[in-house]
Amino acid sequence: MKKIILLAALIISSLVLFFFNKENNTVSEELSDFAVEDTSRIQKVFFADKHGNTVTLSKKEKNIWLVNNEFIARSEAVDFLLKTIKDIEVKHPVSNSMHDRIIKNLASSAVKVEIFTENPDESHKTYFIGGEAKDLIGSFMLLENSSRAFVVYIPGFNGFLSPRYTIDGTTVGSDLWRDRNIFRYNPKDIKTVSVTNHDDSTQSFKMHRQKEYYSFTKNKITKVIPESQGDTYMDLFKSVNSEGFMNDYSKKDSIFNSKPFYTISITDQNGKKDSLVAYHKEPKREEYMQDNGEKLEYDVDRMYAKLNSDLILIQFYVFDKILLRSPQFSVEK
Repeated sequence: MKKIILLAALIISSLVLFFFNKENNTVSEELSDFAVEDTSRIQKVFFADKHGNTVTLSKKEKNIWLVNNEFIARSEAVDFLLKTIKDIEVKHPVSNSMHDRIIKNLASSAVKVEIFTENPDESHKTYFIGGEAKDLIGSFMLLENSSRAFVVYIPGFNGFLSPRYTIDGTTVGSDLWRDRNIFRYNPKDIKTVSVTNHDDSTQSFKMHRQKEYYSFTKNKITKVIPESQGDTYMDLFKSVNSEGFMNDYSKKDSIFNSKPFYTISITDQNGKKDSLVAYHKEPKREEYMQDNGEKLEYDVDRMYAKLNSDLILIQFYVFDKILLRSPQFSVEK
């Protein structure tokens, strides 16, 4: 009889322990389940930092995402984000000795990430991304409604995660996500390109498409450009990109109110016009010198530019041929 009672007690104890462990394992998984396996289901991602900035990425077509329902998002940045959302794993829980401090840091500076799938009004997963781990491999992260923080990483990636979410330090911004394309033309749709050099009018010119050739006007003299050369020039406008947006720059208004350096105007076959206004940029470093030993007055690699109401940064490397800063056509030589 005693053996039967003892056996029953053992069985009951084993069952209690089994269900207790099962429950604990389930809770542990729920508290550390950061990844989204099927990212094709994701329709929207919302970011909010502790500085009051928010960014919303929303999927409109298969490969087109919008930033704040207004601007086209950089496809490579969105692809990188979705891959990150899928690949992240828990490396280990934050140690008890550090946990309270990490939780306080997350509360004060973490970026909130909400991931939406089929239901646009209810997040599928929400978590907070904080600073980097001590070994710089992984970041501190916390799921919403959880009190346990983890170090989360991507196996095989030696770095922390916030840059992969396009987080700049502890801040988010729409400019970081926006597509950097300035001009994207079918060359055959371009009728006229006009470039004005506001520092030296002798370097201003106009290229105009005729039926079987191009007219090229410079210094009030118009010459004929062979069609092949004109087509090569128009091809430059297939895809022209900026280095990035600078709308938060404190000197934006003063730059727009300063004397322009170049103005580029493009008119298409339907009469629609696009314009870009470029401005001198101060040297990146004051100690940069010219070949003659004098200090540079302006940056020789980059210019500021106004595109609609945006301040952008552009490179001479990209624009030199468009601006004809060196002769490109036989009639110029």
